[in-house]
Amino acid sequence: MIEFIIEVLRGWGVNFGFFRLVDYVTFRFIISIITSIIFVVLFGHRIIVELYEKGFRDAGESYASIDISSKKGTPTAGGLIFILATSFSSLIWAKWNNAFVELLFLGFIYFGMIGMLDDYLKVRFKSSLFGLSEKVKGLLQLLFIVPFSFFLFSDLSPIPHFVRLKFYIPFVKNPIFELNYFLYVAFGIFVLFSIVNAVNLTDGLDGLATGTSIPVCAVYMGFSYIMGNKILAPHFLFPHINGLGEVTVFLGALVGGLFGFLWFNTYPAEIFMGDTGSLSIGIVLGMVAFFTKQEMLFPIVGGIFVITIFTSLLQEKVGMKIGRRIFTRAPIHHAFILRGIAEPKLVVRYWIISIFLALIAALSIKLR
Repeated sequence: MIEFIIEVLRGWGVNFGFFRLVDYVTFRFIISIITSIIFVVLFGHRIIVELYEKGFRDAGESYASIDISSKKGTPTAGGLIFILATSFSSLIWAKWNNAFVELLFLGFIYFGMIGMLDDYLKVRFKSSLFGLSEKVKGLLQLLFIVPFSFFLFSDLSPIPHFVRLKFYIPFVKNPIFELNYFLYVAFGIFVLFSIVNAVNLTDGLDGLATGTSIPVCAVYMGFSYIMGNKILAPHFLFPHINGLGEVTVFLGALVGGLFGFLWFNTYPAEIFMGDTGSLSIGIVLGMVAFFTKQEMLFPIVGGIFVITIFTSLLQEKVGMKIGRRIFTRAPIHHAFILRGIAEPKLVVRYWIISIFLALIAALSIKLR
């Protein structure tokens, strides 16, 4: 939007020197972070109060919780805060004639709406067990993921044809092979669905999903900036994808929103992000992984999320069949809490691990 306004002003003969800053992705990326943080600081508390007054309060009664009594009644669906902040900031600073930004925004809002419906049902029936059923939630997710995957690998995709079906792995310079269209679509559906639900499962402790998502966003910001820059992309031996740099601005807005949300979400949380937030974060991370052709980097940079969904599936699919628990609780962060690790300490340790994994993933930019 800001670029459009400046172009109009230039057309009227108004052209201040500082207008040129808007031409740089680096400036708009930084200012998008700041804008989101300011938005959350100004409106975050008011949104929390509104959610509380509207009855969006955590109902407790979760089979996975250790001490639910201390958190029952805390406002939920707080993902709405950073959804609004990200949308506002990216609307101002990102280029909206960019297919990557439009797709990200569409997925971000759609999955936020699924999460909001799930959170509403939980508070409506006063139990975390009475949200959307697993089948309904999965179907609603696939209603976006399936057509998106078919579109992303088709000739209509914003990803150039010379790289669209190439399969890259971290720390390897060139693509290792080229996948068949339908195989890549199937792969895309599986990976996107898995990432969304991995982030969703990680949202179980105060600040856990919020803090571990930020380093993942940061790494993909680096990749999107480099690959969207026609000078840096060949320098680092990446394919240049025109327009991908705008993803950096959108991710910057999201990171700013998440940092601001942490102000209220750290222990003891004043608000939970709920499925409203975790689903919207998950789809953005998954989509960006495919936009940058770094989907196989996610098991490294998003290792926290991968371990979380792996332990949950192991407990559910294997443990239930053999008739005994593999872990005392799943996802595994609940098992650590049961062992006596204080929640704030465990969350910070997860943040540290997430940053460490992000640094390893960042090395793949140069070590290839």
